Amino acid sequence: MAWADLLFPKTCPCCGGELREGQEVCDHCASAVLYNPSPHCPCCGVSLRDCHCHQRPRTYDRVVAPFYYEGAVREAILRMKFGQREEVARFLAGALKKEIEARYFGREFDVLTVVPMSKERYVSRGFNQAKSIAEFLLKDPPTPLKGAVPDYGLLRKSSNEGGSMQHLLGAAGRKQNIRDSVTLGKHRELEGKQVLLLDDIVTTGATTSECAAILRLGGAAGVSVAAAAVTRYRDSFPGKTIQESSKRVEL
Repeated sequence: MAWADLLFPKTCPCCGGELREGQEVCDHCASAVLYNPSPHCPCCGVSLRDCHCHQRPRTYDRVVAPFYYEGAVREAILRMKFGQREEVARFLAGALKKEIEARYFGREFDVLTVVPMSKERYVSRGFNQAKSIAEFLLKDPPTPLKGAVPDYGLLRKSSNEGGSMQHLLGAAGRKQNIRDSVTLGKHRELEGKQVLLLDDIVTTGATTSECAAILRLGGAAGVSVAAAAVTRYRDSFPGKTIQESSKRVEL
């Protein structure tokens, strides 16, 4: 065992508990990790057995995600967002690497970017969870990202978010909110390039779809999406989110 592990024992990304050697998640949380099993819907990325997206039009080519945003993974993502837990980003990047390797096999991306965060949101949190996942992902990139250039400022989000929290909005509200606030960064050359857009969670798909539309208008030949988790029941998501947002999570 390395000295670093003795001084700073690895902790479970989901609950913060101590891990045994070789574990990624503790025994308690392992049973509460909900994977997103194959085969998947090409439109929303959800397993076909749970998909309710009705094949709605989208501006991205495909979305891939290893987990459902439920149970232990939901707790992990909330710990990462509001507790600045780098070990969670490392864990999610590891799972995402395997997903990208398998489901984007044969693809070559030119650019890796993330769904943008406003300066105010970044200052209040002190942490950009999507960027953190992306940075860990590129430390040992999957084959489709071997030649990709990271550009975390490719999309910019304005300070004016209309006072609306994205996670409390339905698909229509999210779409209008992102359309009014996201722009392409200055002096970006995207003509003919393949872009991988990364986020921590894909919920209704409205945010990623609008970001992809902006990238395509900027000249991108294709935009694909990768996320740590997706929500299963998108039609009923707004109500679930409001209820879940009131729950407290130990950070």
